[in-house]
Amino acid sequence: MSEEKFVAFDDQLKDLRPEVKQKALELAEGYHQDGLEPGIALKKAIAEAELWFLDSEG
Repeated sequence: MSEEKFVAFDDQLKDLRPEVKQKALELAEGYHQDGLEPGIALKKAIAEAELWFLDSEG
């Protein structure tokens, strides 16, 4: 996966748990491929990844 397009937004990723960061990048890549700008894609992906993580914790 290509993280390079999201490097400019590293400040949004730095405090995330590794598994949340990875999930957010995976989701953001998909959103970006669907046409969203990287910043918007990443913001949406981080929110969803955090919910995913909370749900997976039980």
